[in-house]
Amino acid sequence: MTLADEDDQSTQAVVHINVPLQAQNAHGATAELAELLNTAAPEETWTFVTVSHPDGTWSGKASPFMQDTTALGSRDWITHFALSDLHMRMAAWRLTQLWRAAELAEQTVEALGRWRLLVAAACSRSLLEGAAALTRETALLHEAWDTFKKAGPPTTDSLAEFSADLNNRLVKLQYASRVGQSTGRPPVPQSTNVMTYIRRLAENTTTVDVMNLYEWLCDAVHPSFGSATTHTVLRASDRPKTHAIEHYARRPLKPLAASGYAMQPTVAHAAADALVLAADVVHSSLSLAKWTMDDIGLTAEIHALNRLSYAGGSGQPPQRSDTCPCGSGRKYKRCVHRWGQPSSPPSPAVEPQKARP
Repeated sequence: MTLADEDDQSTQAVVHINVPLQAQNAHGATAELAELLNTAAPEETWTFVTVSHPDGTWSGKASPFMQDTTALGSRDWITHFALSDLHMRMAAWRLTQLWRAAELAEQTVEALGRWRLLVAAACSRSLLEGAAALTRETALLHEAWDTFKKAGPPTTDSLAEFSADLNNRLVKLQYASRVGQSTGRPPVPQSTNVMTYIRRLAENTTTVDVMNLYEWLCDAVHPSFGSATTHTVLRASDRPKTHAIEHYARRPLKPLAASGYAMQPTVAHAAADALVLAADVVHSSLSLAKWTMDDIGLTAEIHALNRLSYAGGSGQPPQRSDTCPCGSGRKYKRCVHRWGQPSSPPSPAVEPQKARP
């Protein structure tokens, strides 16, 4: 909740659309795209790139948000266009996951404090599902970037394949749905079944029984045993065993305490334990997502490329002797944001001190 309050409260993302061109060579493609841009929006300052395709056709991408090419020399603009879109989309995805988790965590804490166990169970269950999905998808995004980065400076073909794959992943994470399945019209893209994520989280968690927690939370949310017990204070039988008395209360906390917790508040325990587990998982996953996003931006030199303000962007590119913006504590020139290196967060390094005379 603190992270969400201290992080960016809004962001933007741009998708640069491929513009098909009629030209048959590089000079013609450049001239055609320049004319198109100047005719459509002569007041804008455009940065653009043209690309040839295996079938002999040409296309281009243009942006009024990127810094002017004359100030950036001979950088690879194909890389910049592809990865700047990915960088912004990843920043937006990370923030929306943080906001979602913070909202559910806050409501779980409040509901537990007021002993509204059905609300706590519903929010905690949703938080646990989101954490399970987040940790899996963040790992997949990082693995894909790590493999791509270690291969060295990208070619046009490898860049197109990589950026398309990761953009498709992020589009699915942001916009996939399951609405429509009941009518035989599954959505495109279709979201992953949440049980796939929950089972994987259970396999990788040794501190608590994830499946048991999740089953209790589901039982509490559904009209079944778990739901019924949230208002139960006591079940007691008399000594001759002729009858039993059940005590219920809308607010059962005080009666439960007075009874010495003869009935254990299992749903409350499950909601609290799931909250703690999910918070840990979300925190570590968001840290990895931020690292991956920063490593993409700094390796491809797009960290400060766009004039468009967005989370993860930076106003000025780091200088070689500046402290690296990734938070490693190293100088930028000694950090790991270079093609051919693995995408692993470095251990904090103490910069060597200059010898005193």
